[in-house]
Amino acid sequence: MIDGKLVRVITQDGLELAGFYSPGKSDMVVLHFHGTSGDFYTHKFIDTEAIELQKQGIGFLTANNRGHDVYADIRKHVGDKVEWTQIGGGFEKFEDCILDISAWLDFLTEQGINKVILQGHSLSQKNLYYQQIKKDSRVIGQIHLSPQNDSGLMYYALGSEEFAKTDQLIQQKIEAGLTKEVLPAKLSPVSYVTSVQMYAGYLTQKGPGNLTPYHTPDDPQWQMLEDTTDPLLFVYGGEDVYMKPSVDEAIAQIKRHAKSTKSLTVAKIAGAAHSYLDKEIELISAIQSWVTNLIESKGKKS
Repeated sequence: MIDGKLVRVITQDGLELAGFYSPGKSDMVVLHFHGTSGDFYTHKFIDTEAIELQKQGIGFLTANNRGHDVYADIRKHVGDKVEWTQIGGGFEKFEDCILDISAWLDFLTEQGINKVILQGHSLSQKNLYYQQIKKDSRVIGQIHLSPQNDSGLMYYALGSEEFAKTDQLIQQKIEAGLTKEVLPAKLSPVSYVTSVQMYAGYLTQKGPGNLTPYHTPDDPQWQMLEDTTDPLLFVYGGEDVYMKPSVDEAIAQIKRHAKSTKSLTVAKIAGAAHSYLDKEIELISAIQSWVTNLIESKGKKS
């Protein structure tokens, strides 16, 4: 059983977000964010990680962002009143991840935590984006679990010509203010409802969240990873069918472009799917090993 409590934060723009906090005995916490249209509790590896990290004295916070679930009613604080707003993964604006991550980091600061490892699943590029923009000194490392290339999924699903035309169409709709318009099912990377705003964020080639474009190895979009200095752990499932063009190509591109990091570890979990179903122990073992090495390296420098 996980030792912890349900917690909430309010973002700078008033959104109330929930999470589950499992305190440790040190001043270090792993802060986990779900992927597109996910949530803070569904994946089994979350439970396993919280329990195992607590054994090491390390805290774990798994948190919702405004992109939780496909379509979500979210409490919004406006002055001394509470209203409802509708967002969710199908309608989120990628750049707003700055507000969500900031709120959760501030929560941890209030708990006396000054060393945070940002962890993300699938849409982990939000953490990469946040840290490149904010350069937050509280962040001491990043863990990217199955970092997706949703733009690449659309590239292979549509073909290069239609993919490019769709990008142009999305830009036209953005300029026309049609950000919440729901797109046809064929423009969804999997089975989600996809709005113009969501598509623009990380499904277009030049979207601000398209930061691991495995299908275009020489793309300028890789620059953010190339500039990242934080210690990095990237983990992939060996049987991840969403990783296009392939898991091995994704790993090769990460190794090529993570040029400035203080340290890079890339792990592939044999037989694991995108969400590590039935491979949770192997995943957490890789995470624990990396966290232990990070702690040891910090100790040597202090």
